Amino acid sequence: MNAVALVAHGPDARTRAHAVRVVEAMLFAAAERLPLEVIAARLPQGVAAADILADLSAFYAGRGVNLVAVAGGYAFRTAPD
Repeated sequence: MNAVALVAHGPDARTRAHAVRVVEAMLFAAAERLPLEVIAARLPQGVAAADILADLSAFYAGRGVNLVAVAGGYAFRTAPD
């Protein structure tokens, strides 16, 4: 299953799938943690950054890379094991 598969189906599914891809790319490309406000500013109107982060967190749980909250922002980090 890929991260986009976590997105609900419906008329806004394409917008939400795009948002998942945007946030995932932002997080992988970032040299530092990203504050929620920075992430939210890049999303289409009506898409909640917290929901997209929750989708990505669930997708990456149990993998070699995890999405974590760090110092008021979000970042991918290697799994603790």
